[in-house]
Amino acid sequence: VKFFQHQFPDMLDVPSTAKSPQQMFGAIAKTYYADLLGIPREKMVVVSIMPCLAKKYECARPEFSVNGNPDVDIVLSTRELARLIKRMNIDFVNLPDEDFDAPLGESTGAAPIFGATGGVIEAALRTAYELATGQTLDKVDFEAVRGMEGVRSADVQVGPHTLKIGIAHELGNARKLLEKVRSGEVQYHAIEV
Repeated sequence: VKFFQHQFPDMLDVPSTAKSPQQMFGAIAKTYYADLLGIPREKMVVVSIMPCLAKKYECARPEFSVNGNPDVDIVLSTRELARLIKRMNIDFVNLPDEDFDAPLGESTGAAPIFGATGGVIEAALRTAYELATGQTLDKVDFEAVRGMEGVRSADVQVGPHTLKIGIAHELGNARKLLEKVRSGEVQYHAIEV
């Protein structure tokens, strides 16, 4: 969002109004899960581990808090977590096996692809396809966009409509893609950055 606000203020209608998966989880944890456990929101601490440093800024945005209490309290980068594990001499090979907890039930089929570049848009596309057609969407073939490394696109047939989907990996590539959208050179129904 900050990227659009500063670099593409004329295109603020492009980003989704949905929260990121990080912020969705934080909000759910501090409402539904806090209520389920009988813990006041203010006593809960949500820690997010993410590869993107922008998530640190995102969790501090005022719109992602309730009465000054953030939905996500702390964000560690994956690199910071690796350093912490190393510093604490944690030996994963010799830790006892444990099952994952399932505080919110079992995962959906879309969950594993959420963390990959293009995963959120693919999960949304799969859901839209199923709602529109009543069928399951087969493999989505995102192909590299010629002359734009780090940018991929796909044309997906949903009933009588062909949806053009774009994905940009990293902000530098997003900038290139959005400049082409701004100039009218390319058009997409949805873009994931």
